[in-house]
Amino acid sequence: MAKDPKGASPATGLALGDTAAGAGVLGLLGFAAVFIVAMVFFITESFFLAMVLTSIALLVYVAGSELGKLLLSSLTIFFSSRHLIRNATYLQETTTALRKALHMRKDESGWIKAGPIEAGTHMKLPDNPLVRDLQAVLRREKGKEYAEFVAHQYYVDCRELYDHFHAHLEFVAGVMPLFGLVGTVVGLIGMFDALGSNTSVENLAPQLAISLKCTLYGAILATVYTIVASRFDQRIKALEYDYDILLHSLEVLVENEAVIEVEA
Repeated sequence: MAKDPKGASPATGLALGDTAAGAGVLGLLGFAAVFIVAMVFFITESFFLAMVLTSIALLVYVAGSELGKLLLSSLTIFFSSRHLIRNATYLQETTTALRKALHMRKDESGWIKAGPIEAGTHMKLPDNPLVRDLQAVLRREKGKEYAEFVAHQYYVDCRELYDHFHAHLEFVAGVMPLFGLVGTVVGLIGMFDALGSNTSVENLAPQLAISLKCTLYGAILATVYTIVASRFDQRIKALEYDYDILLHSLEVLVENEAVIEVEA
């Protein structure tokens, strides 16, 4: 596999760790510490801060030491159009060039079709490690399967990273309404405890407010995390589409014994 021109590995520091299988003890301890602080704010009736800290505690629970990577990745995905890993960027720009060069389109059935090319066609593609790897594969006549194996290395790391972080955000989005429901039940219990012969609306209003606020904040935070998670899902679909295009392009190139030239 080629490295980039500067000699750095194609993947970035945002790739998943090779030795970590989960958040582990650090995630549990971090969750407990942040959740205790959240309960302090809940007792002092700062319900919004309590719910926000609860969501952060859940993120710490699932992400552990990867929390910083998760937050940085979420900001990058939400506010920019670039991929998190350079390999995926190489795949994207290579696929874009191949789509134009091969005049690729979808037919009425949704199948990807390429325009006709002559055998031995010379094709200029952007200068990046993926193109150089594919150039070597075609020059050495390694065949379609080996070309697909090379392409897969540029796809899999970013796909795994997106799936990993998407699952974290989806987990928090799914749990936050439950914490809102807990706050709702606590408020209702307090309201029923206050019922009596001399009960007035003024006495019940604070407890009812707790119920409504917790439900509202839980729903708002769940919506925010779902929106951020959807960005990862969109990138997964875009990456899969580019990968499918690349595989079909490689099939066309190998069958026609095309020659890849790197743009200067």
